Amino acid sequence: MASFVIVTDDGSYSEGDVASFPEMSVASVRLEEYSHEGDCVVLHFEDGIDVAIPESRVHRIVAREQVAR
Repeated sequence: MASFVIVTDDGSYSEGDVASFPEMSVASVRLEEYSHEGDCVVLHFEDGIDVAIPESRVHRIVAREQVAR
C-alpha cells in the first residue's frame, strides 16, 4: 500500500509507481519519496532521478503516517 499519493492537473503519482524517462535513457525507475523545495513538489525516483512539479499544478497530497510495529 502506498504511503503517499500526489494528485496534479494531469494525473496522480503514488509511492511505488514506475516511470520511464527515455530522454535520459532510463527505462524504468520506481517513485520512492517526495519533498517540498521552494515552490515545487519534487518526486524522487530510484537512480537519482528527480522531477519537480510546480505547486500550482498540485491539487492535493494524501499521506499515510508510517507506524512502527
